[in-house]
Amino acid sequence: MTHETLTPRAKSTEALNTAPNAGLSMHQQPENGSPFEMPSFHQCWWRYLSPRFDIPVKGQALLIHRKRVARGFLTLKEARISGWNTAWHQTLSADRIAELHRLQQTSAWDYFQVRLKTGPDRSQAIEQMDLPDFPCLMVPAPLQYSIDLSQGMEPYLKGLSHNSRKSLKKKTRLAQALKPTLVTVSEPQAVERFLEELIQHHIQYWDQKTGYSYLNHPEEQQFLYHWALALHQSGQLVLERLLMNEQTVNLSLGVRNGPAFYWLFTVNTGLHSNYAPGIVGLNLRLEAYARQNIQHFHMGPGDYFYKIQSANLTLPCFDLYIINPHSWKGRLYQEWLKQKHRRDIQIIKS
Repeated sequence: MTHETLTPRAKSTEALNTAPNAGLSMHQQPENGSPFEMPSFHQCWWRYLSPRFDIPVKGQALLIHRKRVARGFLTLKEARISGWNTAWHQTLSADRIAELHRLQQTSAWDYFQVRLKTGPDRSQAIEQMDLPDFPCLMVPAPLQYSIDLSQGMEPYLKGLSHNSRKSLKKKTRLAQALKPTLVTVSEPQAVERFLEELIQHHIQYWDQKTGYSYLNHPEEQQFLYHWALALHQSGQLVLERLLMNEQTVNLSLGVRNGPAFYWLFTVNTGLHSNYAPGIVGLNLRLEAYARQNIQHFHMGPGDYFYKIQSANLTLPCFDLYIINPHSWKGRLYQEWLKQKHRRDIQIIKS
C-alpha cells in the first residue's frame, strides 16, 4: 500500500465514495449519537485503515476478519462490525443482527464479537439473539468514564470526593501564576497544523512511555486527519490548545454531538509539567462546556488516574461473543474463552 503524507490536498470525500455505506451523508447523525457510528467514521476507516487487515468478506453492516492467534499458528474468522473501534462501545442494531443471520447462510465464520454497555444495550442484545443453537458468552470489558454536567459545574464539583476537590483546587490555584488559557482552534489551515503537532507529541510521549504509539503508522495518521476534516466540516470537531505563560502545554481533540462531548485525544507537551496542565486543562474545559449546555463529557475507557478522580459516572461494558457451532475453530475458541475468563464469563446460551 502506498503511504500518503498528512496533507489537506487529498480529496477525502471523493476518495471515500467507494467505501461501504458511501450512499450515506458524511455528516448524517447516528441514532445513538456515538461518533464511532457516524458514516464519516466508517468511510474513513474503510479508506485508510481496512487495508491493514485481512478482510475477505465486506458487508454493509458486518465484515469477516481473518485474525491470527496462538502466535500465528491458528487463523480464526472473526465476524465484526464494519469500521469497528474496540476502545468505545458500539450497538447491536437490527440490521447487524439480520446480516449476522445472512452470514450464517453465505459465509464461513468462527465467532462474532461486539463491545456493548450494560443496561439497555445488554437487555436489547439478549432479546435480539434469535440464534437458538448458537452459544452466546459475555465477558466484562474495561469501564468507560464519564462526567455528568447536566446539573451544572457546581453540583458536579460538590459530587466529587473531598480529596478530589481538594486536589483540584490546589492544582488550579498553583497554575494561576502561569495564566492558563484555553484556545479553540477552528480555522481550516490551523486544523492541519494542530493535528500534526498533536500527532508529534502523542508519538513522542507513548514511544517513551510504552515503546509504541499507534500513530507511528501513516495509515492511522491519514485516518485521523481525514475523519477530523469531515468532523470539522460538520462543525463537530473540537480542537483546543492550553497555554501557560503563552506556551502550549496541552493539546486536546474531541467531538461534540448535541449535548454530548467525546474526548478522544489529550496529550501534554512536557512544558510546565509541575503545574498539572492536563488536570488544569480538563477543569477549564468542563467550566466552558457547562456554560455551553454540554450535559455529558465522555472520557472513554482506560483506568488513568485523572479519569478515576474526575469522573462521576462509570459505564460498565462487556464483550459479547456469539460462537458458530458449525465451526470446530469456533468451538475451540469458545473453550479458550471459558478458560481465560473462567471467573468472569457469563454464559447466556450454551
